Amino acid sequence: MDWKDRMKSDEAELKTIIDRLGGVRGDGMRAQTERDFAMRSLSRKLTEMRAFVDDCMNGRNAYQQSLMEYRLRVQYPFYSHLNDLSRISGDALDWPRA
Repeated sequence: MDWKDRMKSDEAELKTIIDRLGGVRGDGMRAQTERDFAMRSLSRKLTEMRAFVDDCMNGRNAYQQSLMEYRLRVQYPFYSHLNDLSRISGDALDWPRA
């Protein structure tokens, strides 16, 4: 499987996890458990995808890496945005948490 097919498949899986997370309603213990599970799944998937991207970038020169980073941002915006957001410290965010 080439890297584009893998990223397309992985990004679709990210969307599924986010849809599952968005579908959780309520404040009960069951809803919190479902949210926690979805957040762990999301974190695992992003870590896995980040490792795959790092592996693909390994051994490439600076030009090739910057070109690949650009392609990732344009062709896989969902992954790119979630990856950037996941790197922000929770202390830096001033958002009310759900």
